[in-house]
Amino acid sequence: MKASKAAGLLRWAAVCCALFLAALRAVILKTAFDENGLLPVGSAALPLTVAACACVFAGLWALSTRLNRLPGTEACFAREPVFLACRLCAAVLVFFGSLTALLDGGAEMERIGRIAAVSGFAAALAMLWTALSRERGRTLFWLRLIPALFTGAALILRFRNWSHDPMTIHIAPLLLAWTCGMVEMMLLTGFPLGAGHRRSGVLFGLAAGVFTCMAVPDYLLGWQTGLSDLLTLLGVSLWCAEAAFSLLRRQVQEERPPAAPAETKAPAPEAAGTETHT
Repeated sequence: MKASKAAGLLRWAAVCCALFLAALRAVILKTAFDENGLLPVGSAALPLTVAACACVFAGLWALSTRLNRLPGTEACFAREPVFLACRLCAAVLVFFGSLTALLDGGAEMERIGRIAAVSGFAAALAMLWTALSRERGRTLFWLRLIPALFTGAALILRFRNWSHDPMTIHIAPLLLAWTCGMVEMMLLTGFPLGAGHRRSGVLFGLAAGVFTCMAVPDYLLGWQTGLSDLLTLLGVSLWCAEAAFSLLRRQVQEERPPAAPAETKAPAPEAAGTETHT
């Protein structure tokens, strides 16, 4: 299968999978739990959730293996208005997610929460700078590293909160979305150095967006609360999904390695002992 054809299939597969998982999650939240918010004995909700997520990720992975395998550089990312708008929107969402966390926490907010909110501001500014600047090389590597570290720290802090509610059915979509987002953010740091992995960048970027769509019904139906968490998750997943769709562009997938310079043959030396007679 040609890389550009696989890229087209991946775009549609990601959209369809996002809608499917969001609808499945909404149905489970509306029908699978009893009046106490617990799963009845023998419920198929958790196995069905795990199977659906595994099949979706496996399908995205299978199509991603058909993509261009050249090392990725920062030139792989588009600067068209639509892609730029998505990056700016992602940075704004992360910024307001951190701001909302500070405003909601008030004076009683824990120190670690304040540090997380401030690091969110730093991540949002780095994302904004990355979106607008034309920096290359190590400067852009450090800019991309800041949101990557923020996403990893945010995942660790959420594990702390999830430990109070160990039911896998409640945290599965968020866990998958944040984990894929963290991996994608880390992968993006390799592109400014010319060592980006295009296939993995597409896989985890799309997966972050798909599993975030699966988690949205939790907030809309009241199973998860916190506007700051929702805004931050949407910002991170939009940043990751935009990078994946940018890598799926035809010119990126049809790129070929530069041709090796043609070897020039040295002139044959004159045979020893050959004389020129007039």
